[in-house]
Amino acid sequence: MVYNKEPILVLWNIVKSLKSDIPIYKEIMSEEENDIPASYILLRSQISDNGKTYGDGKTIIRTADCDILLITKGYAEDTTDLHNVNKNKIRSKLKSQDINFVENNLGYNDSIQSTEHSFSIEVEYIG
Repeated sequence: MVYNKEPILVLWNIVKSLKSDIPIYKEIMSEEENDIPASYILLRSQISDNGKTYGDGKTIIRTADCDILLITKGYAEDTTDLHNVNKNKIRSKLKSQDINFVENNLGYNDSIQSTEHSFSIEVEYIG
């Protein structure tokens, strides 16, 4: 599907119904150290952005690589822990909207003492 809006807004529309269960941030999470949620979604748009050129040489459609990044404090060692529950919510949301995605288990990030998981999506939009 080709969208007529910026990729960050496409990502937001995909996951916004989860915001009552999982806090969602666009591009950056700027909470103070003691206010960081136990688990949250970070939307990262246009990690790479490429244009498709047509016969007249004009770029009309752009393709952006984007991530829905799930970050949860601590280790995700059990299938019933908060991280894995939230991961399944995101996966179900993407599948219910027929959105193609690639999942990557990024594992435990010692610098922020959190477990990370990404859902990578390619967004085509009118640029």
